Amino acid sequence: MNLNYWLTFITTVEKGTLSAAAEELHLTQPAVSKQLQALEDYYGVRLLERRGREVRLTAAGEICYRHAKAIARHLEQSQRELAELTQLVKGRLLLGASTTPGQYILPRLIGSFRREYPQVEVVVEIADSQEVIRRLQDGEIDLGVVGAGGRGRSLSYSRLVEDELVLIVPPGHRLAGVKAATPRDLQGESLVWREAGSGTRRVVEERLQKAGFTVDSSQIVMELGSTEAIVSAVEAGLGISLVTCWAVEKSVKLGRLFTVPLQGVNLKRDLYLVRRRQLLSPAAEAFTCFLEKHHLQLPLPVDS
Repeated sequence: MNLNYWLTFITTVEKGTLSAAAEELHLTQPAVSKQLQALEDYYGVRLLERRGREVRLTAAGEICYRHAKAIARHLEQSQRELAELTQLVKGRLLLGASTTPGQYILPRLIGSFRREYPQVEVVVEIADSQEVIRRLQDGEIDLGVVGAGGRGRSLSYSRLVEDELVLIVPPGHRLAGVKAATPRDLQGESLVWREAGSGTRRVVEERLQKAGFTVDSSQIVMELGSTEAIVSAVEAGLGISLVTCWAVEKSVKLGRLFTVPLQGVNLKRDLYLVRRRQLLSPAAEAFTCFLEKHHLQLPLPVDS
C-alpha cells in the first residue's frame, strides 16, 4: 500500500472536502479521488461518505483513520530517529524529465549524486514537458526537470542550468558553412520539428515569432519525439532543425552536421527544476540540495 494514500486520506478527513485536501497536498482533485478509491479498494469497504462537497467517515473509516494517524506518527518518529542515528539518506527518487534534460543533463548529475548518496535509487521517466507537469501535480513523481518555465500555486520552478538551441543543417545544404543566417533564411525550408507539447518546440516557435518569423505548418515535414531522432533525420538530409547544443557535438566533429549561427534570435533558455509546494521526501530533498551545491557548466559552443 502506498503511504501517500494514507496521507491523502488523513488530510481529506481533517480538511473535510476533496477540494481542500487537494489544495493542501498540491494535487489535483481527481488525483485525490483516485488515491482514496485505491485505499477503499484495498480494504474492500467504504471509508468515506460524500454529502455534497463534504466527506464524513464511515464506521470503517473511523477505524482506519485512528490507525492511519498512529502509523503517520510512528513513521515520522522512526525517520527522525534513524536520520539522527545514521545520517544516511535512503529511498527511491522518481524524476520526470523532458527530453533534453532527461537524455543529456540528468545522467551526468545522477552519477555524481549517487556517489554522495549511494543508497538512493534514482528512476528517471522521460516525457514531454506537459506530461511531466501532469505527473508531478498528480503525485506520480517527486521532481520534474523541464525546458519551459511556468506558474501556479501548486508548483515551484527554479532555474537549473542554461541551454542554447542551435540551427543544424546536413552537409551540402545551402546554409552549411555560412558564417551566419537569419530567420528569413528559414523561409521555404523543410523543417524537422519536435512533437506538439514539447518545451523545446514551444520555445523555438515563440523566439522565432518574436524575431518576425512565423513557422508555416506546411514547412514541417516531420514531427519526432526525441532530439536524437531529429539529429538523425537532419543527418539523413530530411530537413533542418533547431536543437539543444548538448546533442550535436559528436555529429559536428564527425562532419555529419553543420551548425549555423542564427542572428537576431535569442536561442538561449533556462531548464527548470519543478517541485510541488510541500514537504519533500528525504531523497528528493537531498537531490535539490545537491543541485544547489553543483553549478553545471554548459558545453563550449559547437563550431562547424
